[in-house]
Amino acid sequence: MGRDTGKHAGLDRRRFAATGAAALLTSVAAPPILRAETSAAEFYRGKTVRVLVGSPPGGGYDIYARLVTPALAAKLGATVLVENKGGNGGLAALATLMVRPADGLTIMCGSAEAAILSQMLQRPGVSWDVSKLNWLAKMATAPKLWFVGKEPRYPTIADAMKANPLTWSATGPADDISDVQAVISYVLGLKSKIVTGYLGSGDMSLAVIRNEVDSGVLSADSALAHIDSIKPFALFGPKRWSHLPDVPTLREAASVPADKAWIVKLREDIGEAQRAMVAAPDVPPDRIDYLRSVFTAVLTDPAVLDEGARTNREIEYLSGGDLQRLVSELMVSVGPRLPEFHKVVLDTYF
Repeated sequence: MGRDTGKHAGLDRRRFAATGAAALLTSVAAPPILRAETSAAEFYRGKTVRVLVGSPPGGGYDIYARLVTPALAAKLGATVLVENKGGNGGLAALATLMVRPADGLTIMCGSAEAAILSQMLQRPGVSWDVSKLNWLAKMATAPKLWFVGKEPRYPTIADAMKANPLTWSATGPADDISDVQAVISYVLGLKSKIVTGYLGSGDMSLAVIRNEVDSGVLSADSALAHIDSIKPFALFGPKRWSHLPDVPTLREAASVPADKAWIVKLREDIGEAQRAMVAAPDVPPDRIDYLRSVFTAVLTDPAVLDEGARTNREIEYLSGGDLQRLVSELMVSVGPRLPEFHKVVLDTYF
């Protein structure tokens, strides 16, 4: 029995040594990216992730956030909560993101174009550098829609060009709505007055429908919810939109002077970075890589795509890395025309 016990003990030691060596070899052989992603996945499992939205419930960004959160929660193995924090044209939520712990448990569903504009125009309260924010994914891009109510004071663009003033609804300066209104006003020579202080897309559209103001601009996918109560004038974008194929672009609906075409093109380009997910600077890189991979899975998931199509909230996915590069390029796109751009979108129509 003693000899047998020693024999088994020796065999067990050899097995243990072999198993340990294999585990060590597997650990050493595993690619660093895979090991980091596994660690990040373990970090998120069972945690609570908060998605900040800079507008009230029911607005476009809120709807997109809630569209993806069930799949996001399933992929992360976490609880995902949407936290609405309005104010300052949606930028209060971004300011909140900047002061939350940089652990990757708070992210934001927001307007990349508004973040770019606020920094480009050096708006008060800007505490971020968009090139250092961690862009996780672009979810969608839609053109802007210029519209009036069903019984408007100015029923055509030609009539609007005679108004003095033509009033518009917006949340605040450079909120990614009022700046488009200002650009339209500039290129068409409108005598506009932009009225700020509205709470979000629903509030702005109701102001137009009720004739509190003459005209409005919304992302076209948000405007669709009110399409039976409004009259579209034109799309602000480089091409027509599949959901409103009979609505012309601004260039088709009106004459854009050649010497002012630059500002339309600039603002259209900035609009390419629209509905996005973003995390704060200084979040550990392995968590950013993991979140980007999760959003790739979520935003290409057929069930999410189908639900988006069903609700007219189509997903137009762009990877976090590609969006990061696009944002950096857009930040410098205005070039030497920044003083002109600033004057048009901030100093002329308020």
